[in-house]
Amino acid sequence: MKLTKDLIKILGLTDYEVTILKALKEKEFIIQDLATHTEIPRTSLYYALPHLVERGFIESFRRSRKTYWRSIYNETIDGFFEKHRSNKVEIEEGIVETSNTGDNFIKRISPRSKVYFYNGKNKAVNVFRDMEKLPPHSRFYGIQPEASIVGGINRNRLEDIIDFNKRVKSSKFIVEGIIHESGTESMVQSLSPTDKKRLLDSFSGRSADTAKLPEGFLNDTKAEIYLYDNKKVAIVNWYEDFAVIIENKDVFDLLIEMFKSTKYMLKKYDQNEKIARKLVELG
Repeated sequence: MKLTKDLIKILGLTDYEVTILKALKEKEFIIQDLATHTEIPRTSLYYALPHLVERGFIESFRRSRKTYWRSIYNETIDGFFEKHRSNKVEIEEGIVETSNTGDNFIKRISPRSKVYFYNGKNKAVNVFRDMEKLPPHSRFYGIQPEASIVGGINRNRLEDIIDFNKRVKSSKFIVEGIIHESGTESMVQSLSPTDKKRLLDSFSGRSADTAKLPEGFLNDTKAEIYLYDNKKVAIVNWYEDFAVIIENKDVFDLLIEMFKSTKYMLKKYDQNEKIARKLVELG
């Protein structure tokens, strides 16, 4: 079955995932050759391939002591439509609507509005994948209570978090955040000394403008929010493994003004300095 634009929307595939699926439909690849063929960085392939395996689009196998990847896309899609044949899927004038209750779906509400829903282990991280597509020097905004930061570290692969932070720095994104000062300490408590350094180093040196959440405020809140792309609002609950992205300019404008007014009333906090001191402590 051909990967049409509408089918890509229904399946919730990222640009990288589409490129990988198209390449693997042509032939089997080891990861080094796949990186060359697709021009996708190998670190991003290590991030995307397990996700495609989990969804049943591809599989790996061993040959001559090497790990190869191949597509099982057609069988998966046939099974998908067989499983959901009773669901309503309408495609009309470019508007895709689906009542699919599976892990992921996208619903276009109007030509200006969409809702993305991700549910299940390693699915909520799709919010970061979407943010990675921002143009260089973009600015994004986030409110991250301490409990949510800890959940994000513990419920995701460490490599995924580190890879995202590296992309933030390489793309020179500007991060505006409202966070708990104690979150820096808490997020590394359960990690080994080596992993603590790796994670903190990935956070260090980002272009950041942060303010401090008062102690006793949002302390037990296990969800976080991001505003980006001048039109998207993402709400993530790492503990329950789900995320919702609302793409609507009016909703974005409402929440960005609330964010800015809240941040204006809070004390500034230099997270980079805090991380630098912690790295010195760790040696």
